[in-house]
Amino acid sequence: MREAELETTLAQSLGAEAARAALDALIAAWGGCRLDIPKGTFSKKRRRDDEIRQRHRAGADLFALRDLYGLSDRHLRRILFTTH
Repeated sequence: MREAELETTLAQSLGAEAARAALDALIAAWGGCRLDIPKGTFSKKRRRDDEIRQRHRAGADLFALRDLYGLSDRHLRRILFTTH
């Protein structure tokens, strides 16, 4: 992705000034390097699982969580009752 394209993409979610600042920081830290940007799958799942645990502690039952997140009962139990 070229610099102008990256700045435009960042500006759509951050705003023009923040996008320029973010781009300047990226260039300063990693300019000239090839970066492998993760898709964020792991962090999205971790945030989802944390949200599920929080809702369960707040009183949501397994059936409500299952319907809300589209997960199986078995997977929900794995999320809720597995320690990290």
